Amino acid sequence: MHRYKILGELITFNNTQGLDLDGILYQNDTNKTTIIHIHGSLGNFYQNQFLRLMAKHYLNVGINLLSFNLGCHDGVGEGYLYENDFKYIGGSITDFSTCIFDIEGAINFTSQFSERIILQGHSLGCDRILHFLISQKKNYDFILLAPCDSYQLQANWIAPETVEAQIERLKAEAKSEDIFDWLPSREYGIRGNGENYVIPITRKALLSIIQGPPYRLIRIGNPSKFSLKQRALIYIGGKDALQTEPSEVMFKYLEERIHDVTRVYVPQGAHSLEGCEYEVIEKIIKWTMI
Repeated sequence: MHRYKILGELITFNNTQGLDLDGILYQNDTNKTTIIHIHGSLGNFYQNQFLRLMAKHYLNVGINLLSFNLGCHDGVGEGYLYENDFKYIGGSITDFSTCIFDIEGAINFTSQFSERIILQGHSLGCDRILHFLISQKKNYDFILLAPCDSYQLQANWIAPETVEAQIERLKAEAKSEDIFDWLPSREYGIRGNGENYVIPITRKALLSIIQGPPYRLIRIGNPSKFSLKQRALIYIGGKDALQTEPSEVMFKYLEERIHDVTRVYVPQGAHSLEGCEYEVIEKIIKWTMI
């Protein structure tokens, strides 16, 4: 077990729809820059080990870190609107687009003590950041850790059926009598490059993903048209099992749409930065200080 002696404050703030969001804030009152971390599919604010290291090293150079649970954290969880209106939330049942309200809430909270805010996303969190910046026309600098072509991952999973055929079938099928309308395990998951696992999900949540931004914004085979002028740092690992194209292809795709990109490529790097955490953190700190 790894232990990192760094203390953070457990916090709760509201997204812009009034949903309570929990997280952890690593902050020094003299720090004016805060990085807001956006987790990936069915993730949460503490899951990834690299976050502990980031907290320690970011604070050492005067950078705060906020890591929080989006409304689509974990699979299914309890959610409260204004502390009394209960409902179920979670990555398996929540619409993808709610990430906009969550990120807005995190920015509103962080703006109280920060002069500069940087958004940092991991895995599907990269799609959430891009969707937020593009749809809301915001100009925050941002960090993408292990962005993936989610469309191609799903195409690999559902083959020989196409993603388009799957969408039409799911929309045409009668909804389950189950209140959540859970889908069979064959409908969503990751397969290839040594990875093979099911992602539990409901019909509504899956359709919000496969008809939404994650299957449009980073889709190598059918390029999206968007343009972001701010600075970005992008990490891709050579051992990332969720990459469906060579790293050069992914970097080029993003550089054609993001005008100021700093590349961080680690040949032995994995999807969750295993084994290269220090190297990536060092590059992020250097980039942030420019």
